[in-house]
Amino acid sequence: MEILKPIEPMLAVYAAGDDVYRDVIALHSGVTCAELKYDGYRIQLHKKGSIVKAFTRSLNEAPLGIYPELSASIQSLPDCVLDCELNGGIGHSGFRVVKNRFRSKEQGMEAYRKKADLSRKLEIRVFDAINFAGAWLLDMPLTERRRYTERINEKRIKPGRQWRISSAEGLEALFNRLVGGKNEGLVCKNPSSLYIPGDESGEWLKIKKFEPIDVVVLGVYMSNGVISQLLCGTYNPARKCFETLTKVNAKRKGMNRQLEELLKGKYVAEKPSSVVLSPCAGDEDLPQFYIEPNSSVVVEVKAMNIHYGKNRYSCGLDSGKSYSLRIAWLNEIREDKAAVQASTVNDVEYLYKAQEGLI
Repeated sequence: MEILKPIEPMLAVYAAGDDVYRDVIALHSGVTCAELKYDGYRIQLHKKGSIVKAFTRSLNEAPLGIYPELSASIQSLPDCVLDCELNGGIGHSGFRVVKNRFRSKEQGMEAYRKKADLSRKLEIRVFDAINFAGAWLLDMPLTERRRYTERINEKRIKPGRQWRISSAEGLEALFNRLVGGKNEGLVCKNPSSLYIPGDESGEWLKIKKFEPIDVVVLGVYMSNGVISQLLCGTYNPARKCFETLTKVNAKRKGMNRQLEELLKGKYVAEKPSSVVLSPCAGDEDLPQFYIEPNSSVVVEVKAMNIHYGKNRYSCGLDSGKSYSLRIAWLNEIREDKAAVQASTVNDVEYLYKAQEGLI
């Protein structure tokens, strides 16, 4: 293991369910270190002498030259390897600032600087120290590594916020307060957890705010003869059609078995005329079978947030842009609703504008 060579990051897994707060406290033996989840880009920062490198979660090198405001703070650090987040502000608007900068990396630097909006300054929030002043810390518990993290106090590089929580009620109250302030959620970590590269055993757990949306099952993807995924969409009352919005895993809590009973005999090979697909959808995006929407099932899905841009879905498609869901999952089956009572494209547009602070 060497500084300037990327290390597989330790991973947090999603925690969900009615008893999620109680479950997290129990899994972490009565106390969890709850950290604010910043909505940005995770990077692994390496510094050795004057040489600095940063790597993405997929271990690709990130071009630090497109973040000139970070340079002085980075050079003030000792030799180190830090697990951190590029942060552009609170909530999804902050994520958008980072994304817009990051996606310019393929431009030449001079062209980038002329075009890029550098008025929104980025920061680095450090949530773990893997190496500090040349010493490797992976075999130390989180609480010990945190002492090194908290020694970092540069103008644009600071520790991420952390709270020690010992009750389900306290964890729930903290989560609600943070997401009420437009933050993304929490990462809850076992105080005794070691830093294990690539580990996703549940020592770290993510709790996020997910928006509920009622969608119609428009198609199914099969695996070994059973439903594995669903193509879901919204209703467009003006056009009297159904537009695709997301694809979700159907197997959560065994709901695919219930869906198979509800959809038995309703599969069709040809796309119904009332279902609108995006011209960007490739063959790999199409379901094995479609379902006539007015004979189908409404399900509630939850998503971390809504994206608007070029994608393979057709919800609200206009000038090549449409809505889609970021990190969506199946929550429940809504047998009480008909297809035309599902969320509409107007509902999705409203949620997106509220998310972006436009209304």
